[in-house]
Amino acid sequence: MSELAIIIPAYNSAKSVEPTLERLAAVLPRLPRAAVLLVDDGSSDGTAAAAAAAGQRLGLDLRVLPHLANRGYGAAQKTGLKAALESGCRAAVLLHADGQYAPEELPAITAPVFSGAADVCVGSRLLSGQARQQGMPFARYWANRGLTALENLVFGLDFAEYHTGYLAYSAGALRAIRFDTLTDKFHFDGEMLLCSGKLGLRVAQVPVSAYYGPGSSSLAPLPYLAEIAGVLFKYLRRGYFFQ
Repeated sequence: MSELAIIIPAYNSAKSVEPTLERLAAVLPRLPRAAVLLVDDGSSDGTAAAAAAAGQRLGLDLRVLPHLANRGYGAAQKTGLKAALESGCRAAVLLHADGQYAPEELPAITAPVFSGAADVCVGSRLLSGQARQQGMPFARYWANRGLTALENLVFGLDFAEYHTGYLAYSAGALRAIRFDTLTDKFHFDGEMLLCSGKLGLRVAQVPVSAYYGPGSSSLAPLPYLAEIAGVLFKYLRRGYFFQ
């Protein structure tokens, strides 16, 4: 049985998933025994086949979980998180297929959870103080900071960043968070952090590097802003279920 589930949501990532898995394979000796759960979210470019072939070549314990249609980033995570809990792992960590978050930083992200120091660990690009130098676009950097400040104000929390996709969770944290009730869209990670904070889970925050290069995914600004506004209004209407 694997102690760690590495969840990789992937959508039309055939070109980037193999180099990401190669980098991951090089890091695995520094991690607890790990299984890779790649959720193919209705890709049309052969992402699942590329991942399976790379996993076999690299000797990874890799399972592809397919969605027949594109259901969304949050929905892909839900599929992976449910499979992780069913596997009996001690912890799960999110990794993006496009290489935007460095696999080399997985040990730092997972260490607080495995040591028992935290229930959740957040990898923040803003904590390093190097996000702009590492290529985060000017508008995205300031939008991230501004939206995070607004969310902290509304939620009464104090996180360095809600708009990161590098998070690790203990199995206990995943059982406590009703993640099946959260969004299927892009701000799933932010909602997971909101729930973690409001449930009183111990949340560690560590700096991670930022990467914005060829193959990295990007979001449409207006739909994403609308989604965040929806999260804020839902919170103010007491639409979340905190146990």
